Amino acid sequence: MVLTTTSLQQFFERYQNISKYIVAFSGGLDSTVLLHIMNGLDLPVHAVHINHHLQQDCEKWQENCKNICTTWGIPLSIKHAQIDTSLGKSLEESARDARYKLLSELIEAKHSLVTAHHKNDLAETVLLQLLRGSGPAGLSAMSTEQNLSVGKHLRPLLNFSRTDLLEYAQHHSLMWIEDASNASLDFDRNYLRKEIMPKLLGRWPSALQTISRAANLQVDAMSCLRELATLDMQAAKTNNSKILNLKPLQNLRHERLNNVLRGWIQDHAMRVPSKKLLSHIVTDIVYKKDMQSSPVQTWADGEVRRYHDQLYLMEPLSAHDPSQKYQWKIDQPLYIESLKLKICFTDLHRQVSLPAGVEELTVRFRSGGERLKPFGTKHHRSLKNLFQEADVPPWERDRIPLLYYENQLISVIGYWNGALSCETFSPGESA
Repeated sequence: MVLTTTSLQQFFERYQNISKYIVAFSGGLDSTVLLHIMNGLDLPVHAVHINHHLQQDCEKWQENCKNICTTWGIPLSIKHAQIDTSLGKSLEESARDARYKLLSELIEAKHSLVTAHHKNDLAETVLLQLLRGSGPAGLSAMSTEQNLSVGKHLRPLLNFSRTDLLEYAQHHSLMWIEDASNASLDFDRNYLRKEIMPKLLGRWPSALQTISRAANLQVDAMSCLRELATLDMQAAKTNNSKILNLKPLQNLRHERLNNVLRGWIQDHAMRVPSKKLLSHIVTDIVYKKDMQSSPVQTWADGEVRRYHDQLYLMEPLSAHDPSQKYQWKIDQPLYIESLKLKICFTDLHRQVSLPAGVEELTVRFRSGGERLKPFGTKHHRSLKNLFQEADVPPWERDRIPLLYYENQLISVIGYWNGALSCETFSPGESA
């Protein structure tokens, strides 16, 4: 199949409901060809250039992308990536994660990210995943369509080779950036591209096509595994999608439970932990009987915790000092940086009673021994017992703001409010 504007027209005809195509535009050969074709189809295109600030010429590349988009009449956004290699990832992986984080943040309903991955990229990715010992999820590598944030991620060039793209670019006299780092054999993908793929194609000329076929078979296998995971999650579901009941999960075989956990984590846009960490979740958290503690397994993207007979999926808890104390002028919002929380007195969900003219309250966190007489009850109760009866998970208890007036606890924000031990007061604002 020859790569032309017409050959991609049929691909995009099935996406009539897409209101904006966000094209990842590096300025290299692949994305330049993709942007040129989509512009020729008169699609609602918006280009995005991610500057990783990893190369000496990155500012020149950025300027080149601006010039191309100005010439072609395409709106362009420039985003700057923050590369974090502190989590033990390679530079390649860290840059990719930073790039997709920025791109996914741009996706709204009826939007689609479009990337210029082609058949060679697919083959290289499958080989890399094989060398990493990946299963069907890794070997399915790429598909022409998948969900991303609240929109889609499309790869319309997957049926074309790098040679097809080069011929198109030369035919249309396109200009593009050559990234010098693509020649470095220090990067795994470059090594495969420069050293391994030419030898494979020399021995097996149809290798790109057969590897693509193998990847598509893995896509089919993953579809079946995801359906099975959905059925198993249905049996364990609660009112909160990030909480599953343990007992149905404990009845599953190890391999099937692994599949459920992968699907559950992926459904919440988190990267699945390594096989070793996933095995720890299964054996040390899910399968453990009569556990008194609240075990946790944490990885870069998230953590899994257990409390009573339920399993919790969470983002890693931020560092928080429960000895913090705030004097809060209640006519202004209170920001608690460690919790990324803003509290407004007018937003509290039930009525808090205060004496007339009170302008300032104290916010603290649990340190032990706190007592409250909740509205509608006759006696003071320890906060510890209230939390236990309400099944508040232990890891949340020291992170719940407590509201005080003159050293008297009057509200456990988000849970209970209490009455003041005083004769004269006027009701405060409703929460």
